[in-house]
Amino acid sequence: MDYGEMLTDSFDFTRNALFGDLRRGSLLLVLYALATSSLEVLPWLLPLDALPRFVFFVLLVVVTLASLLVLNGYACEIYRGARGPPPVEDPVGLALHGVRLLLVSIVFLVPVIVVLLIFGGIGVMGILASGQSQDMSALFSSLATLGLGMLLAVIVWVVVGMASSIAIVRCARSGEFSEAFNLEAIVLHISRIGWVNYVVALLLLWIVLGCAYAAIGIFGGLPVVGWVIGVVIGAAAFVFAARYLLLVFDSAPAP
Repeated sequence: MDYGEMLTDSFDFTRNALFGDLRRGSLLLVLYALATSSLEVLPWLLPLDALPRFVFFVLLVVVTLASLLVLNGYACEIYRGARGPPPVEDPVGLALHGVRLLLVSIVFLVPVIVVLLIFGGIGVMGILASGQSQDMSALFSSLATLGLGMLLAVIVWVVVGMASSIAIVRCARSGEFSEAFNLEAIVLHISRIGWVNYVVALLLLWIVLGCAYAAIGIFGGLPVVGWVIGVVIGAAAFVFAARYLLLVFDSAPAP
């Protein structure tokens, strides 16, 4: 597996997607901004004690969700193996494809949520109970349970993330929701790629994304300009990740 070639290809693909065509790049940046900026606007709407505030809140949620689905649909088009950046056309069709990928992501998050709820619930209830009884040993035991739950959740999240990276591309390629949960085919595909190769490839992706989000945090303190820089970096990271996962997927024949 040529990691350098995959990284270079993904960077070139991303640059072309955002800056190779003005219309496509502008639409991607606007979609990313709409999909990620709602939390920054939300404090200005609270409390929802007036009808105009409530109506604007609902519109904001709808626009945010719609933009997110269209972006997911665009990632789906990338996963399908387009040689160059696909155009941003047919937003309804993209959104429908985005719904499928979003549902796949949610299903794969369920094990992580279950682990957090079980161990987190036990730990929090134990902490509250020990606080009332002033039992320090029970408090430490509850904290240990909570910490163990968080550690287990991280492990499950890593394992699930390894499977879902292949699953999402399988779903996009086949157009079948069920193919995302063909665990036998997913494991076989990873085996063909090579487990060490696959883990290293994902680590490189996470490092690149970590650097991108760190840069967003650094520039985030700048008024206006920082927000613009954050949108550009975030959109670039989104496209980069989609292209990179496609290349990882295609590094070995799919079963």
